[in-house]
Amino acid sequence: MPETFAEKLAKDDVFSHLSTRDHEELARLAFQTSYHKGQYISMQDDTWNRALYIKSGKLGWVMLSPDGKRQVVFRMGAGRVVWGHTLFDGEPMPAALEVMEDCEVCMWEGDAIMPILSRNVDAVWAITRTLVVTMRKVRDVVYGFAFHPVAGRLANLLLNHYKDIEGQAAPRDLTLDEMAHTVGTTRELVSKTLHQFAGEGMIEISRVEITFTDRGKLEELIDE
Repeated sequence: MPETFAEKLAKDDVFSHLSTRDHEELARLAFQTSYHKGQYISMQDDTWNRALYIKSGKLGWVMLSPDGKRQVVFRMGAGRVVWGHTLFDGEPMPAALEVMEDCEVCMWEGDAIMPILSRNVDAVWAITRTLVVTMRKVRDVVYGFAFHPVAGRLANLLLNHYKDIEGQAAPRDLTLDEMAHTVGTTRELVSKTLHQFAGEGMIEISRVEITFTDRGKLEELIDE
């Protein structure tokens, strides 16, 4: 028998601290909507007083510079809960929430979800931990830009995005532009570096597939 939405919420790090009645109330209060790849759910500097649960697809936190450049900080997939920073301090969002793959989400207004969470101290602490983890991920991205060359950043992206596929072909679902936006470089340099990886026997790559042939060498690039 398929899981209900309330049962899925019970598995989340934050919502797991709430009661079954709370899960059912949250499921009732959520409204479902869908988005297409390339849309923005919230723009950087918007006041976004909401939270959402990703039912399918992928979202990404993206930072936009004044001159129009964009940097993908990290991506989130199905089963993740996204908390709007505005919920906690009333201030504008520090990054944009962009749709990376067509998705369906269940969303809550702040004045609907926060009273339920506030009734449980453990849930509040769990939100704090979630936000701290997010901050540490951003720190790792900034650290990577400061100290890792493009090859190391690209190797890290490949290893984290295409997990556990040693010797097996996986669909190549990241475009050159998406890779470039994530590692902070140009699509031309990404293409050149991918061909370098292939030439040195680390990967096999085509327009539609990628295969890891030596993960160890890619991992060494990250540690350099």
